[in-house]
Amino acid sequence: MLQSLRKVNFFEIVLLIVGLGVGVVGLLLINYLYQDTQVITWDLIQTIFIWLLLIIFLIVAATIEDVKEEITIIIRENIKETKLLREINKSQLEEAKRLRNDIKKE
Repeated sequence: MLQSLRKVNFFEIVLLIVGLGVGVVGLLLINYLYQDTQVITWDLIQTIFIWLLLIIFLIVAATIEDVKEEITIIIRENIKETKLLREINKSQLEEAKRLRNDIKKE
């Protein structure tokens, strides 16, 4: 079964732009802080740690958005399968009723 490619939504585009901005600007600011002191200080370590946490949060947000889209697709497929199973169950019930009627006639 061929599935069409999922379209990128507005939130993912904004998340990509913000992520690239945070990555580049954060790296430039950390580099500037290091160039200013030429020594690894607690301020530099804290800045790097917070910058990495921010990047991790952006990655998690992108992953959650992707999972949400995948779950939506799975739910739609599940609804289709449930409807098909109901139709099959209904036809089997009708067939069982016809067989009972045929057995009673004999």
